[in-house]
Amino acid sequence: MELLYPFPLDALARLMQSYPALREVVWAQEEPQNMGAWRSLRHRLEEAAAHAPGVESVSYVGRSWRASPSEGYPTLHNREQDRIVRVALGAG
Repeated sequence: MELLYPFPLDALARLMQSYPALREVVWAQEEPQNMGAWRSLRHRLEEAAAHAPGVESVSYVGRSWRASPSEGYPTLHNREQDRIVRVALGAG
């Protein structure tokens, strides 16, 4: 998603509708849950998904809530990045 404001609700709903086998929408972000766009956009994603008949859920994949945007150690940060991508793509 490129444009967060104004939110392209109609365009996103049409996009979701164009995938008849779509069952789950996943919002993936690098930032912790309390720092990225998820908290302010969740309801908009759910509203768009409500217009796509097959969508059963909208979910978040990313870092858990925290005070820092990073893990603190490069190895842990890279491991968490890997986990986020695997889970977002359904391989984790």
